[in-house]
Amino acid sequence: MSGIESKPGGPGATADDAAAPGPSRARLFAASALVGAATLILMLATEPRLAIVWDESYTLGREARLRSWFRALRDPAGFAATWSPPAIELVQQQGAFPVSPDRRDTRGELLFDPAVLAWFWPFAREEPHGHPPFYALLGLVGDVLTPGRPDLERGRLGPILMFSAVAGALFHFVARRWGWWAAAASAGAWALHPHLFAHGHYASYDGPLSCLWLLAIFAFVAGRESNRSAWAGAFGVALGCAMADKLTGWFIPIPFLVWAAIYRDRWAFRFLALGGLAGLAVAYLLQPPWWAEPISGPWRFFASNLSRAETIPIPVQFLGTIYNTPRESLPPYNTIVLTIFATPVGFLALGLAGAWRALRRWKVEPILLLFLGHWAFLLLLRAMPKTPGHDGVRLFLPAFGVLALLAGPGVVQLREWIGRASRWVVGLGLAEGAVSLAVMMPFPLSYYSPIVGGLPGATRLGMEPTFYWDALDPGARAFLRENTPSGRTIRFATFPNSWIYLRDLGELPRGIAPIDPGAPLWYVVQNRPGTLNPWDRALIAGARPAYTVTKLGVPLVWVFRYEDLERAMREGGR
Repeated sequence: MSGIESKPGGPGATADDAAAPGPSRARLFAASALVGAATLILMLATEPRLAIVWDESYTLGREARLRSWFRALRDPAGFAATWSPPAIELVQQQGAFPVSPDRRDTRGELLFDPAVLAWFWPFAREEPHGHPPFYALLGLVGDVLTPGRPDLERGRLGPILMFSAVAGALFHFVARRWGWWAAAASAGAWALHPHLFAHGHYASYDGPLSCLWLLAIFAFVAGRESNRSAWAGAFGVALGCAMADKLTGWFIPIPFLVWAAIYRDRWAFRFLALGGLAGLAVAYLLQPPWWAEPISGPWRFFASNLSRAETIPIPVQFLGTIYNTPRESLPPYNTIVLTIFATPVGFLALGLAGAWRALRRWKVEPILLLFLGHWAFLLLLRAMPKTPGHDGVRLFLPAFGVLALLAGPGVVQLREWIGRASRWVVGLGLAEGAVSLAVMMPFPLSYYSPIVGGLPGATRLGMEPTFYWDALDPGARAFLRENTPSGRTIRFATFPNSWIYLRDLGELPRGIAPIDPGAPLWYVVQNRPGTLNPWDRALIAGARPAYTVTKLGVPLVWVFRYEDLERAMREGGR
């Protein structure tokens, strides 16, 4: 196989590179740790400002069941005698029912009885429990480190720690091979990309999957450079955790296999075989329901996830047209458009420069083609027909992590074009990312690039301004608390179990329709055009909201009087 440029001053490097020695191990480790720590501080400081989002309440419900299962393992008989299932849960109530105490009073039953595991482990099953459990297990890290904090803060701590650690690892990986400026660009494109930044906080699956995807790449490259198959173990752990996080994680080996075929690299095939076996072992280890059902368990998981068109269709507005995905497919170019629309200009330019370098130097820097292959594969995977296309860039979020990785060699390419002025490009790109975050907080998921005029321009082009209920900010919650008298309720246009969590936490009044008695006073709807009902559109067009959450002049959430909704429905919006 062709050699890999592992540090400045290697084959093909510029005179500017050759003049500077590569960073020492001690300095590199210290700098990488500093990047990880700085990212962690930023994430923890901003976490309280980010509202609970759609999927997080279900995560918290699943974590509560896992917490009970682990507690039961310590004292099965005592647990069975004293514990009863909670009356109200955040996890969706479809699926298995809790078994009687005599079916869960031994460790053998807790570990190997399919009926017991089906309730305590609502993962990798029929929808709405289709995702595997890694993200929920990661969320339990907060139980160990900060057991006294509220559920949401505890559930977010594990993902935040992982995202921050990967920021440091990315800096280290890139700096070793392409220098400090390249590393700063990559780490910035990871930690300051508004969508990656937001999902890195959430107690959900997409942020961890993005982390695991990069970690798999790092382990493979480290093994290839050192020619040590021992790295296959680390690769297998990353792969197995990704496979135990989301269906998309099962596709990680494909770009590696294509790359190995292009370069006819037998070592890579052996490495992937070893890593793949280790990954399968880890995936099974993390999913106790599969221990008792080693064939039917995975079969159920794949059948559930590959039939989403029949179980969970979600309408999406894309460039002014509404598609009922995954029954209807978004245009095949949707991932390219969304990448351009949702990435800060500087990071996009550096990533594309890295992609160009990968194509131009594929013979002498083959590892860059591996990065490019992963990025292209993730774009193509989400662009395939009948693939779920909701929630903006969320379903191909790892692509933005790989784009951040490409930004590093993109700096080297830019240096060849414009010399030391490339540092100004890096600096401006980092500044743009920081400003983008500052401007869009606390709604980073509503970020759109200046290329399309930001959020206002994207809205005019027919993109969805918001989708995850992340815009129900403290101001909106305070308005509802202070203006909903006893005996009256709030009706939301859609009902994730987040409202139960916020009600029980005191962030919303104890008057949420339809679970609480009382006549509705308010109707709350988010500006997600793909999911708006006819009466929502009539209401938005003809009524004056009592409260509006806006960003850059674009409404994200409206609070209407319920009587205005009833009027809109009577007048033809039904």
